[in-house]
Amino acid sequence: MTYEYESDSINLKKHLRCERIGSSIIFLPEIDSTNDLIKKYLMNNVSEGLVVVAETQTAGRGRRGRSWHSPPETGIYLSTLLKPNLELSQLAIITLLVGVAAVLTINKFSNQNAYLKWPNDILIDSKKVCGLLCEMVKKQDAPDGVIIGIGINVNQMPEQFPDHLKSIATSIRIVNGFPIDRIAVIQSFLENLDHEYQTYLNEGESSVIKKWSLNTKLFGKNVSIKHGSNVTTGSAMRLDELGRLVLLLDNGYEEAFDSGEVSIRED
Repeated sequence: MTYEYESDSINLKKHLRCERIGSSIIFLPEIDSTNDLIKKYLMNNVSEGLVVVAETQTAGRGRRGRSWHSPPETGIYLSTLLKPNLELSQLAIITLLVGVAAVLTINKFSNQNAYLKWPNDILIDSKKVCGLLCEMVKKQDAPDGVIIGIGINVNQMPEQFPDHLKSIATSIRIVNGFPIDRIAVIQSFLENLDHEYQTYLNEGESSVIKKWSLNTKLFGKNVSIKHGSNVTTGSAMRLDELGRLVLLLDNGYEEAFDSGEVSIRED
């Protein structure tokens, strides 16, 4: 079912229980990218908490410029704006707290538990149900902000995924066997994100890392990390205080990674 753009925006804002998020809520039938639209608003110094929701995106993207499949009337494609006083090195913590908010939301609606894969994926039974993209805008001639983009596979059926995604993607509907109210999922996510953001501002990085670590299956697994043209293997141990993934290498030393593509090794 499609969004009722104006009424959904009004009702969501009315019922949203948030301190910072939801200052303005915009629903659109189609856009190239919700993140890109918020960037344009940020140039005009829009207030923190702006939310943009699109029925479909023509140029939705994830990490490393990868496209995000955004068919209408199925998934959630949403971006919001935060304005924390952060350095670029702290962006990883924001990505982790968004992941915590997302996994808590999905687990409220899914009959099967979702879990986090570092740095920004949420999986159910090893298949991707949600992806995140956090971008920091920090320029001398423009306002600062962190743009949070999220895509959640809510009501997709298996045949609606492209062939290259069918074996690696899932949706809450596929897991449950029945459709889910997307507006309820959006409200839950925004409220969880607002809460996790406030907790981070009050308590710091340790609270984020603790919650993230409670919602992953990664630790103790043998993994490989591809970073650039290099591949490093080892055992995933923990996140450090900066949110980096710490690996126990095959040579017995530990190394922390701030980015990379993680694959679980079956050996």
